[in-house]
Amino acid sequence: MPIQASLSRKNIKQKKKKQKNQQCDTQDNSQYEQEINIASEIHSINQKLSNMLTKDSSNLKELIKDVVLKLKEEMLGSLVIRIEKVKSELFDKDLENGKLAKETETFGKSLNEQKNENERLQKQIKTQSENNEIKMNELEQ
Repeated sequence: MPIQASLSRKNIKQKKKKQKNQQCDTQDNSQYEQEINIASEIHSINQKLSNMLTKDSSNLKELIKDVVLKLKEEMLGSLVIRIEKVKSELFDKDLENGKLAKETETFGKSLNEQKNENERLQKQIKTQSENNEIKMNELEQ
């Protein structure tokens, strides 16, 4: 019986080894299948990218055109706003300059009138002074 017991123990050990080997083989197979799936997905992605990057790809051209047009619109939009702002400021300054020019002209006219009035008064004073001198001379004689 001891031989039979040792044989059955050997058989049990061999069966356990076979089960472990089968489990490892199953895990290896599933891992291998995953690697194959990943490789095939990478290959399909590469094909799509290469199709997209060829010269005949109209999708890429359309995409680039759309992006460029959007950038252009955004840049032009902000530029137009800045131009309008500068135009508005320039217009306001022109209006202010016009008002100041009219005011300067008015002050110039007023100054000329004052000068003329001063000259007239100085002539009148001179005439008055001469008249006074003549009358003084007459009185003295």
